[in-house]
Amino acid sequence: MWRVAIYAREAPGRAGQARLDRQVASLAAQVARQPGWCHVATYADQGAGAVRPGLSRMLADARSYFDLVVADGYGRLSPDHRELQALLAQLGGTGVQVVVLRPAAGRRFARLVANLALADLVGAAAR
Repeated sequence: MWRVAIYAREAPGRAGQARLDRQVASLAAQVARQPGWCHVATYADQGAGAVRPGLSRMLADARSYFDLVVADGYGRLSPDHRELQALLAQLGGTGVQVVVLRPAAGRRFARLVANLALADLVGAAAR
């Protein structure tokens, strides 16, 4: 059984809090659907910048509490490429893996398939 932590980050403010809540709920639902995954912790931050208490707590808890960190994009961990590499190395050093689950990717794929099917229908009608 994989012990899974969720990390979410969003801009501050009332609208940001609602988006943060939706992000956490979406990730929790995706984790729940994965066989062998058990959601054990959620870490969240509002805003960008150097002060991210949720990320700090997650890094401190990494070795003891979970095996996987789930986020909906690497940019949630850090938009800065160098900092992201350092975070991934730090987590990897504790044996924790990072998995990106993008809720919107499934919708984009479904839209692509629907558009291809529509194009096929239009092409068949034109023949």
